[in-house]
Amino acid sequence: MKTNIQDGTLTIILPPDCTIPRAESDTDKIRPLVSDDIRKIEVQAKSVEEMDTAYIQILLSLKTTADHMKIPFRISEMSPEVLRVSELHGAEF
Repeated sequence: MKTNIQDGTLTIILPPDCTIPRAESDTDKIRPLVSDDIRKIEVQAKSVEEMDTAYIQILLSLKTTADHMKIPFRISEMSPEVLRVSELHGAEF
């Protein structure tokens, strides 16, 4: 996962493999970046080839946090795998 903060926008670029072995380290990377200085969160998911339940939970948690902080949140360029897993879990982004 790659992250970038520019002009108040936190951009998160997901890796091809979004599975449980990465979940904890990626959560630890994201957590300190979400602050009152962030005005928008954008997740780019075009490269995702594999995603499991643990990783979709990270995205749902991030969306919930953004909603509580009134930070606009969106996932752009969702790969077919992200769409499939989101639909499977009833997650709406």
